[in-house]
Amino acid sequence: MLDFKELSKDGNDLELLVREILLTKGYRVQWSGKGPDGGKDLLCFEDRASEFLSDSKTWLIQCKHKDKGAVGKDDLDDIVDSCTEHKAKGYLLVCDTYPSAAVITRLEKISENEKNDIQATYWDSVKIEQLLSTPRLWRIAQRFFPISSRNSAWEIYATESPNKWIANYRGYHFHLSNRIGSKVDFHFHSIDSRINDIEGIKLPKGEFIRIRAVYFNDKVGGYNWFLDYMYDKNLKPSTHGKIIAHKLGDGWALEDGQIYSFDVLTRPYNEFSDHYDRDHYDYYSPYLLNYQNGIERATEFKSETQSWSVELAIDKYREDNRNSIFNDLTKVFKRLACARLLRSANCEIEKLPLFNKLLDWTDLIEKIKLNDDTFFNCKFVFDVVNRESFFKLVTYLPQNISPSFNLINRFICTPDDKFEGSIIDFEEKEIFEIVISLMPEVTHNIYDGRKELNSYMNKIIAATERFISENE
Repeated sequence: MLDFKELSKDGNDLELLVREILLTKGYRVQWSGKGPDGGKDLLCFEDRASEFLSDSKTWLIQCKHKDKGAVGKDDLDDIVDSCTEHKAKGYLLVCDTYPSAAVITRLEKISENEKNDIQATYWDSVKIEQLLSTPRLWRIAQRFFPISSRNSAWEIYATESPNKWIANYRGYHFHLSNRIGSKVDFHFHSIDSRINDIEGIKLPKGEFIRIRAVYFNDKVGGYNWFLDYMYDKNLKPSTHGKIIAHKLGDGWALEDGQIYSFDVLTRPYNEFSDHYDRDHYDYYSPYLLNYQNGIERATEFKSETQSWSVELAIDKYREDNRNSIFNDLTKVFKRLACARLLRSANCEIEKLPLFNKLLDWTDLIEKIKLNDDTFFNCKFVFDVVNRESFFKLVTYLPQNISPSFNLINRFICTPDDKFEGSIIDFEEKEIFEIVISLMPEVTHNIYDGRKELNSYMNKIIAATERFISENE
């Protein structure tokens, strides 16, 4: 909720706020001079178009600021006389609390009196907040309510259809639609998680992502997100919409079991244009049918060459995402004085889909160079030279349920001379293996699996660096 105590106590902010709302809505507005209480009255001109004879209606608007409690009859002047003075046929009382029952009754009687020919009504704090909680007017709310607008919870506004809404949440304004159902509140947790993912993508100054719509296919399950990746037209974009979609998990079932699709358009903007606003109607109006029916917007690719270069960029990101944290952990393990890293093998979870519906895996294993059955494991083999210190290292490493790590003492078994038995090689060197594992039964998909694994390996990197600084 917006906190009206953020407005100035002299009432000036309330008057300016109402003026900004009316101007943004397209009305002609001017000050009429100070009223009896020292405040400035507003005159609003409502131009009414007609096929026969267009006309204009003048509204007298009086704003009443109260720290608390209702606006009473004693707070008002003679409404009819004031309207007559300004040739106004409409009267609007605006208060940042609420009008008393007596005031409401007075306004109703003025409207019912045919001799006056005046319509009288009011806006209270609830009405003002409702007006501001729209994509077009939310910027005004952020200016006059800088604290409470930032902490505002969900604001959902119905449209003409019971399965379509306009949502305002965490400073984003977007269309929210179900394919069939008329319930909306079960989306909140999912959308909150995806916004956290979106805001977790690091972009250079001047680049940002705006949410335009979220569509839920409640017949088969799955979300379609419509996002715009915005960049300064005078600068080269640092990434691409397709890459952002991939980072967010495009095409995967995420933690709530729903399949997510991200339609991300790369859009240039000119902040100095008098037509620019990050939530301008041009980003919404042309795509309403797409937003309300989950239909992908027109592609932004201009040529096959450009499309191919983006695919290469996505492949590079996918490979970097797979290897970067693993390589960082390998480098840290190589710095250990208590043990020598002999070998490391990354998790191969990304290769699982390649085995789908194949009866013979021989050629595939050779083609993709699958050297170890490490679909859900990362392995690090050490030659331990100081057992006590190495075991102390292990106590630094965080242990979870999934991902988790196991410490294994390895022995080398070779065939005997007759190949009828085995010989265990008990050398002075001690071979230990740290295996970092995902539990397949709780790993939702490749995307979540790699994300969880990378997060866990980052924690192990930090723990190992702390061990090295404190002990070696």
